[in-house]
Amino acid sequence: MVGKRIAAIALAVCLAAPVAAGGQRAFAADAASIQPPAAVEPAAAQLLQAALERIAAAKSLSFVAEIANDVTLPSGKRVQFTGRIETAVRRPDGLRIAFDGEQRSTRSWYDGKTYTLLDVGQNVYACWPGPARLEDLFDTMKERLGFAPPLSLLLRENVATRALARVRGGGTVGPAAIGGVAVQHLAFSGEKTDWQLWVTEGTEPVIRRIVVTFKKEEGSPQFSASFLAWDFGPHLNDDLFAFAPPPGAMQCDFRLMKR
Repeated sequence: MVGKRIAAIALAVCLAAPVAAGGQRAFAADAASIQPPAAVEPAAAQLLQAALERIAAAKSLSFVAEIANDVTLPSGKRVQFTGRIETAVRRPDGLRIAFDGEQRSTRSWYDGKTYTLLDVGQNVYACWPGPARLEDLFDTMKERLGFAPPLSLLLRENVATRALARVRGGGTVGPAAIGGVAVQHLAFSGEKTDWQLWVTEGTEPVIRRIVVTFKKEEGSPQFSASFLAWDFGPHLNDDLFAFAPPPGAMQCDFRLMKR
């Protein structure tokens, strides 16, 4: 199902790695311990790590992105579905996501107590009493609910460690421009996926685009995210993360929500 693929994709294959037993390690120490393989160009690994560490270091942040997802229909025809996602994060316990796509529109809230998902078109919602920290929410959502929010793995505290641990090879493709902004085009390969990033350089690097190729799947489908805006220090009020049912909305079990 397309909605489930979009919700779960989140760079899951290329950036995810198992959480170490005994809980999370300190981010700074974890990131510093990572040594990319010899097959990875050092400059490319350093730029990737710097961009991901900037995301992890932000106490609050928001981004807007347009995403696209290759899907094979029952007829065998390959199509690409698109959508737009707006995400706001306030660590350690605030998450707000608005997604509008070709197949469905959803809104989700997390306030350190409850995670709520609303299907806008169907006007139904489901609530889950989640853990007290955003990091723990990401750890348990896939297991408990069967999905993770789009691009959520970019928001993990140890995202740089997860990314570099999965790299098998890669480097800098060369300079490019996205929306008139100069970027470096990076390309990396892993066991199951190949992934590309377009990242601005300098002291405050920003990821402008990501493309993931699922090379082990038939036809090597792709997922892409083009980031239209980043804010690494927004002021986010408590109200943003509080859910209030819209008029006429009905509550259901998460198992009945189409993802």
